[in-house]
Amino acid sequence: MSYEIMRVTTKGQLTIPVAIRKKLNIREGDYLQVHLEKNEIRLKKIEPIRPLGPEDPIWRLVGAGASGQKDISVNHDRYLAEGEINRWKK
Repeated sequence: MSYEIMRVTTKGQLTIPVAIRKKLNIREGDYLQVHLEKNEIRLKKIEPIRPLGPEDPIWRLVGAGASGQKDISVNHDRYLAEGEINRWKK
């Protein structure tokens, strides 16, 4: 296993080596998850979530639950926005 040594700045920043950034396709604006395990810091690239397409089989389950709301797939974003509005009003 190969490794590289990096220097931490006064602000606690470090530069991920170019070879690692290229291998993981890490670009400016990407997000990394930071996890502390014993005396190790582990970084993991967070992949963006792809929106579900209309052909995704999950949509067949909409309305199958106790609520019976069959319009969730159509009004999902509106329901989320209303939930956030109500949460901030409290």
